Amino acid sequence: MHNHRGLRFCLPASSVQSLISVVHKMLYYLQGTLVECSPQHAVVEAMGLGFYIFIPASFYFQMPNPGSTIKIYTSLQIKDDEPVLYGFPGEKERDFFKMLTGVSGIGPKAALSLLGHLSLAQLSRAILLEDFAALTCIPGIGSKTAKRLIYELKDKVSRSQAAEPASPAAGEERSENYWDDVQQALLSLGYSHREIAAAQKSIDGEKYSNLEELFKQALAFLAKK
Repeated sequence: MHNHRGLRFCLPASSVQSLISVVHKMLYYLQGTLVECSPQHAVVEAMGLGFYIFIPASFYFQMPNPGSTIKIYTSLQIKDDEPVLYGFPGEKERDFFKMLTGVSGIGPKAALSLLGHLSLAQLSRAILLEDFAALTCIPGIGSKTAKRLIYELKDKVSRSQAAEPASPAAGEERSENYWDDVQQALLSLGYSHREIAAAQKSIDGEKYSNLEELFKQALAFLAKK
């Protein structure tokens, strides 16, 4: 018997792998009710099932309130012989995640961190322009990893991907205290409480109309440290 976060398979291991292979090809996206979300994950109820989905921290700020309908583009990966779902706001982000995890030494966690720190356009530009500083400012991405990213992906990233799209409308705010949610997101990206406190001290949160703007400003501040 195999199980993962409440998903239980009463099948032989070989049958489980075959089932996962089929589901991986079929599961293009999930549309259902958002049950809960955090900077690390979302739970979506669809077809009477609750799907636990790991997400990049930046996606959290685009989500609607729990109870709303949401559409998440998914990638099913196998970790320790168990299925794990990763979710993204669009097809391009999902496909870029797959491309990142195809790079030697880049696992799903590092790929989520990259997409949590940088927009798709920013990440594409960093790779095309060989911007090591933009990549190595991300926790967990050292110079060797940055070099591999650039070497393996420079010819795969198109210039159209590096064009900054219009910012999507942010989800409705869930808290009057924006910094509580921003702090959770920054902690999930590997920043320390001390670094976050320095960012909070230097940034006037009242200038920003939504969580996503404040989160991006905090990331910009921390990248300079």
